[in-house]
Amino acid sequence: MNLSLQKGLFLLFMLPIFFFPLSTAAAGISGSLFVLLYIISGYWRKWREVAGRPWFLPLTLLILWTLIGVLWSGASLHDTWVAVSRLGYFFFAYAGATLPWNRTRFLMLPVLFLAGVTLNWIVGLCQWFGIWPWHPLVPMLGPVGYANHIFLSMTLTMALLWISYDIRDKVLLPRWANAILAVAFLLQLGMGAGRTGQLLFVILMPLAVWLLFKGWWRYWALGGIVLAIIGVGMSPIVQHRAQEGLQNLKVIGKGDYDTSLGLRVLMAQGALRMGAQHPILGVGTGNYANEMAQLQKNHILPDLPYPLIMSQPQNSYLIELAMLGIPGLLLFVWSLWAVTAPAWRLRATPEGWFVLIYMAVFITGSFSDTLIWGYANVFSLAILAALPIPLVRNGATPIDDRFASEYMNGEFR
Repeated sequence: MNLSLQKGLFLLFMLPIFFFPLSTAAAGISGSLFVLLYIISGYWRKWREVAGRPWFLPLTLLILWTLIGVLWSGASLHDTWVAVSRLGYFFFAYAGATLPWNRTRFLMLPVLFLAGVTLNWIVGLCQWFGIWPWHPLVPMLGPVGYANHIFLSMTLTMALLWISYDIRDKVLLPRWANAILAVAFLLQLGMGAGRTGQLLFVILMPLAVWLLFKGWWRYWALGGIVLAIIGVGMSPIVQHRAQEGLQNLKVIGKGDYDTSLGLRVLMAQGALRMGAQHPILGVGTGNYANEMAQLQKNHILPDLPYPLIMSQPQNSYLIELAMLGIPGLLLFVWSLWAVTAPAWRLRATPEGWFVLIYMAVFITGSFSDTLIWGYANVFSLAILAALPIPLVRNGATPIDDRFASEYMNGEFR
């Protein structure tokens, strides 16, 4: 294939990562263009290579089980389509696994990722100062730019996790540039209303620092993280959202589930009940909303002043359990593990670390949101699953165990 077309193919493959904080339509267009160019490229002839990926078997079985689950589902055509359509994004995992990767091409990915988050931060800054009145600031959400506040908070945490690696190894940017971005992203994280990403920052950043740094550097970095957490916690928006969450817990104890947190608890109870009643097959693909309506109608769940119409329980694991039973849940967890385990083993490499921090955010964030159904979330999962871990520094051939061991010991840093 012509080298220019090959570069264009990689760019289109990665562009959704750039667009996710800015425009879902643009991400979809770039993804569609990639599919067209991929068909022309002929790389699909290398599909046998996909079977060698650790995630191939569990992901393929999960996709098939989800499709088969339509057979016993009583869901509407719309709800069924919502559940099934997300599977289409995994085409990027299979297709990307056939591309001729190397370290230089991989590095386009974190560059585009940081560029998208940075551009959205600039939009958020313009919101804050009222420069762009056609995109007004919503005070309760903060300066989130074009992004959804929950998605953005998790994305900012991932960006900070990458920066912590880049500060150590200077893969993309000098330390002073990384420091500027870190301060900017921390400010936006603290000024936003996304509690999930803020909580993940508190949980994951100390762990990342512990993995990345050694000796006194580790304790200096941990001290800096503690100060950053305190700074984020001083934000009025963060304090308001934390107080709101505590108030939600209090009223749940009194039997009032008509709050943001209360509805999540109610939906989780419904999913667990579905899993207990249908442990092998589940209630069927896309059938969660129907079953919730029945549980409410039969007064099995706590009453609400209105019917709760939700197609998913704000939890990736519970939606798989409810729809596809224990087999679906196990296949989902197996798929996540198959992507995460190689990244963990090669966490000292840039591509290993980038995949690892995304999976850490995805796995933990899935307890409070249905990320497996989130457009940008599952799309990103497919793109990152395609990365061949590990890579050589300047070639496309996977490194051997000896090289991996030496890299992990710091000899190639």
